[in-house]
Amino acid sequence: MFDVLLSGRLRGGAQLRTASNGSPFATFRLAAASKTGESLLCSCVTFSQSVIDAVKGLGDGDSLAVSGEAAISTWQGQDGIARLGLDVTAYAVLTAYHVGRKRVPAATAAHRTGAGQ
Repeated sequence: MFDVLLSGRLRGGAQLRTASNGSPFATFRLAAASKTGESLLCSCVTFSQSVIDAVKGLGDGDSLAVSGEAAISTWQGQDGIARLGLDVTAYAVLTAYHVGRKRVPAATAAHRTGAGQ
């Protein structure tokens, strides 16, 4: 496993589920562009309530970035070609809907310290 900061577009919607111990979790897929321009499909799971709340309000094609642990996955496609992907356990998420809230505290902090003048 390795740490990643990954951005892309949501494919489909998030699936909200409950573990056998009663804890909520969500699964979702993120399509991230590779340097060749092809999309790499990343399978994501999260157990963080803040990430669950963020992704359940998103729809197919919405942009998002996730931070977490990843492992490379491989499988055989129907055409017989080996495919690569990432399995990600997301601990944090950032969406376009979070940007306004993130900038307000930063601007306020800069104003208080006199920075940016």
